[in-house]
Amino acid sequence: MKNLLAFISILLLVSCSYNKGELPIPGDDETITPYVGPVITYTSHVKSYIDNNCTSCHGASGGVSLGTYAEVKSQADAGKILARAINGSGSGPMPPSGLMPQTTLDTLQFWLDQGSPQ
Repeated sequence: MKNLLAFISILLLVSCSYNKGELPIPGDDETITPYVGPVITYTSHVKSYIDNNCTSCHGASGGVSLGTYAEVKSQADAGKILARAINGSGSGPMPPSGLMPQTTLDTLQFWLDQGSPQ
């Protein structure tokens, strides 16, 4: 009986193996689905959101300035656009009146995911 249990155990272990040739190769173009949607740019999509929701408080005057692409990109690269406008973390959501509509937040997230192009 012990031999039978040992044989079944070994048989089960052997059947759980896999062929390494069946695994996807990292970087293999056939296993990665590329993004095929529109490119979200600062000039065409994001600037109007920033102008309408942020620059009244974060214009060219002191503190955090979001008046130019370079300033917005700097904040985006530091993770602050994501943290404040999208997640509402920190000292509170931005803008202070409440989070922007989900479609706006999605556009900002896509822009950040694409590397924040101008």
